[in-house]
Amino acid sequence: MTLLAVYLVCALVGAVIALWRAPAWPRYNLLLAIAAAPQIAHVLGIHLSEMFIVSVVAMILWCICNHRIAGVPLVAGGAALNMLAMAWHGGAMPVRADILADLGYHFDAGVLLEGSKDIVVHGSPLWLLSDWLPVSTGFFTLIVSPGDLLIVGGVLAWLMFSHPSTSEREHPMIAFHSPSPSPEKRVRLVPGRSARPALTRLALLAAADPALAEQLLRDPLNAADAHPHYRVTLDAHDRATLAAIRARARTVGEFLGELAAEVDGA
Repeated sequence: MTLLAVYLVCALVGAVIALWRAPAWPRYNLLLAIAAAPQIAHVLGIHLSEMFIVSVVAMILWCICNHRIAGVPLVAGGAALNMLAMAWHGGAMPVRADILADLGYHFDAGVLLEGSKDIVVHGSPLWLLSDWLPVSTGFFTLIVSPGDLLIVGGVLAWLMFSHPSTSEREHPMIAFHSPSPSPEKRVRLVPGRSARPALTRLALLAAADPALAEQLLRDPLNAADAHPHYRVTLDAHDRATLAAIRARARTVGEFLGELAAEVDGA
């Protein structure tokens, strides 16, 4: 159960770092749990090779949904390398018998290693993607793959460099447990003359028209130009601001909240 213990220690360290600096929280983590389930089952001695395709599809969908978060592209690349090697061997990660022998472990080809996701092979066309890199400490030795290293690097990048959205910073626990508030409750415009009149007009129109708000989230520049009754003329500064907000926002509420903050000068 060494590998399971390592997973638990890594999860604990990650939780401590997350509490320290609050990274951006990924979405649709049920997909990640589905993708990880067959691997955890392997570690526990339960072999679910028929779930491998489900695991691959769930991982792809999770990475697509979270690709804007720092570190997720690295995790996606590492997972892709691992899954390619595992697909060649029925959902188990190959590890060469000669590498195990060099570490003092002798197994016949075809043996599924207890407490791991590995199957012993004499050779593999994709051996460079398999578990072949020994990592030794004073307490244990692990054999990892290049994909594992990319995944670890991606998780570290997520913990250290991702940033939560405005709504997550203001209400981190609410953002985790409940859906985003309605756009009308998110928009707070300070009365008085605005330094960004075009954006102010656009924010008021979007707050009054949910359809326009949805269009702004998908394509803010074209939506602003194509309003059927109230055309909004944006300068280069306004367009750059809308593009930056769109890159950060994941929901209509977040988009309108950040737009209101720009209008108010927050």
